[in-house]
Parts: sequence; C-alpha cells; structure tokens
Amino acid sequence: MIVYVPEKNEIHTKAIEELKKNGHEIIFGRELSHDDENKIQILFIRTYITANKECLNQFPNLKFILKVGVGLDNVDLGECKKRNIQVINAPQSNSNSVAELVVCLMLMLLRHTRQQSHRLRHGSWRGKELMGEELKRKTVGFVGCGAIARSITEKILAFQVKEILGYDPYLDEKTLARFKIKKTDLNFLIKNSNIISLHLPLTPETKNLITLKELKQMKKTTYLINTSRGGIINEKDLIVALRNKTIKGAALDVFENEPEIKKEFLSLENISLTPHIGAYTVESDYEMSMMPVRKFLALI
Repeated sequence: MIVYVPEKNEIHTKAIEELKKNGHEIIFGRELSHDDENKIQILFIRTYITANKECLNQFPNLKFILKVGVGLDNVDLGECKKRNIQVINAPQSNSNSVAELVVCLMLMLLRHTRQQSHRLRHGSWRGKELMGEELKRKTVGFVGCGAIARSITEKILAFQVKEILGYDPYLDEKTLARFKIKKTDLNFLIKNSNIISLHLPLTPETKNLITLKELKQMKKTTYLINTSRGGIINEKDLIVALRNKTIKGAALDVFENEPEIKKEFLSLENISLTPHIGAYTVESDYEMSMMPVRKFLALI
C-alpha cells in the first residue's frame, strides 16, 4: 500500500523501516499531485495533523489512519466511520512516560523547585516563604482514571499519600477500588484534593471542564496539573485564579493552541510550564509509533 507521512520527524524511523520491510511504499510530506492523492491508502500522523473532513477529502482511496500515540481528538472518527477508514492508535503506549512526568510535577510544585532554582541563579539563597511540602499524607485527585492515573497511583502509594480520589463516569466504584482509588463525584474531588491531576480526552463534554467556578471551589493550597489536553482547563480563568492566589499553583504540559501559549503564563511565579513532553521519552516515542504499525501489519 501507499503510506503518506506528512511529518517525517514525528514518526519513529523504526516504524517507517518496518512498513518498508513489509513492502509498503512511503511518501513523505511534500506538495502532493492529484495522482498521489488518489494512490494514498494509509495516512500516518501524530498530534499536529488534523484528519478532518477537508483532509480526508484529499485522499479518496484512504483505507487506514495510523495514529502515533493515544489521543484521537485530531481525527474525525465519525467521518472515518462513514468512509470505512480504519483508525489504529497506540493505547497505553505512553502511560508510564506521562505518569512519571506527573509525579515529577507533583514534587516540583510541592518543593517549589522552579522558583528556588530561579532564586539561586539570581544570587539569592533559599527563603522561608518558599519552604516546600511533602507528598506524604496529601490527598490526590484524578479526573479521569484510565491507564495513566493507575500508573501514577502505583508510584505515589510508595510516598504514603493520605488517599487517592477519582472521578470517572465510565468506571464503577469496585473497579477503581481495585486500583486503590476512591470513586467520587467531581465536586467532592475538587473540594477535597490537595493535588488534582487531569487525565481525560478533549471532547465537547470535557472542553472547559475546569473554569473559574471550579477553581474557586478548590482549596487555596491546591495544586492543579494538566498533562492531557489543552482546552480542558479554561486558560484565561486559570490565569486569573493564579494571579489572585485562588489556588496555590499549577503545572501545564499542554495548551489550547500548541505550540503557542498565552504570554500571561510567562509572568506568573506559581506555574510550571513544559512543552508537551509527557510522552517525550525515548521509550515512549518508539512504542507510540511501533504499536499502530504492528497492529496494522497483523490486520492485513
């Protein structure tokens, strides 16, 4: 089959080699001729190519979309179903990578490492106003309790957290209890967690799930972490909340309009910002590309 890869550097070279080894022809990102568009049967994408109706119209003979990673918010699944295009992604391929980053961000927020490092670089020593806290005996809340939240749970139990709360309308109490997570509603979780971490896809239902209303219900000592998708938190509301010390701090790895971020974030002292690196590890990068290829090759 003919495979179109719009962004060569976004796909692991081993995945490309595997496709070639099995007889598939690869066309890398360039201006396509009408003839090329008619030939292409497989689209291999990552995060920043949107496979919407307009995109799919380019490829009348498309049979498969291979998606690097887990999230499918950049793929119009309804349109793919109409056209009988099979979408293959890589569930759980980056779970451990993201989970490790979340634990890292929890500790960085609690210990104010960004601010302390900044002070030291500018000639100041530690100050009591930035004295840290321990993760031990904290209540952690997960909004979305899939594979990543479960992986984080395994790791932070060793820190002797007080309890782990979970909001997930798709999982029952008994299932969550097996993973040491106490099922709650969103309102209870927001009001009672010391650290809140978001782990859910961006959908019409989850967009702006966290607004100023929810932020005001949190403890003033709460830290909020988002490594899932930008848009789940209303960014303008979060900026207001951080400026007014409505919550203690936040860590964002994802943003509404990547790769651009709101400049107001850069002037805030109580936020940690990273450029969507949750799955940006050697191990995860390999698996996210290889898994959809293995699944595809097993199908044909």
